Amino acid sequence: MRFLAWLLVLVLVTLGGVLGALTLGVFASLVSDAPLWLRSLGSLEATISGSLGALSITGFRRALILAVMTSAVLGLAAYIKPRA
Repeated sequence: MRFLAWLLVLVLVTLGGVLGALTLGVFASLVSDAPLWLRSLGSLEATISGSLGALSITGFRRALILAVMTSAVLGLAAYIKPRA
């Protein structure tokens, strides 16, 4: 059972990292002076949002939604983490 809990924690932390990177990308795409690699992450997020039909939501709101989702996923990972 502990192995499955650790596996779930690993999956949730990885998902949180991906969501965090996409969040940074969306915030960076709102600013014209952001580095190209961050704006590229923002365009990747825009492609994903377009396929999900969420492009009607403004970029700032999408970034806030992603930030809340990232916090929730990483909080869940910390809650599930097996204790000694």
